[in-house]
Amino acid sequence: MRTVLFLCLCAATAGAVDIQKAAAYGSQFKSRKQFLEKGLKDQKVQLASAWAKDGISKYVTLFTDFEAVAAASAQAQQEMRSFSPADARKLPLTGLVYGHVEIHGRGDIPVRKVRKRYVEQQAHLVFQFGEDIVQPLSKATKGVRDASPDLPVALFSWWDAGGVSLLTGGTLGWAGAKVEMEFVFRLTADQMRQKGTLILIDGDGNRHKEELDPSKVFKYLSKP
Repeated sequence: MRTVLFLCLCAATAGAVDIQKAAAYGSQFKSRKQFLEKGLKDQKVQLASAWAKDGISKYVTLFTDFEAVAAASAQAQQEMRSFSPADARKLPLTGLVYGHVEIHGRGDIPVRKVRKRYVEQQAHLVFQFGEDIVQPLSKATKGVRDASPDLPVALFSWWDAGGVSLLTGGTLGWAGAKVEMEFVFRLTADQMRQKGTLILIDGDGNRHKEELDPSKVFKYLSKP
């Protein structure tokens, strides 16, 4: 099994985003919340439901520049303000692929497991394409030992200093029974056309995986 780590953060991308198309798509929704709930059905991957043996639901929403622009456009629609291509270009559009991870425990024991496996210990997310494992470009864990429901802790974000999700606009980290993380990847054009597997590895080494079809996840990206 080969491990592939892409460190290039240059502007070249595997697929360019159509800003006008993304903004138009986002404007169809009344709010960012509605966009997140209804506009990302193909991008949201269920690794485990609330009925999982450990009582912890695990979801990963994969998004690109297209969804980031659409989410911002939906937010503008909610606030009754205009959203121009210039506004879109102010976002950190890089051609990278983001994995927004949501972990939710239900019940006393699952909540303790969430804290142990995803807060006190560092979780990890990778793509697998055949024998190749694609690692995230980078991730950061901040103040994990001080995590509590009253002190959200940023685990990873493109906006590293603020710990804010580019997709949801909300704070990343630990809040009671829920943890939100983001991992950032660079995928090649070939990988974006391959079926692969998404694997979330918790702090105990358990692997939670699901097959994905990049042709659905990246359907809005223009061809290179």
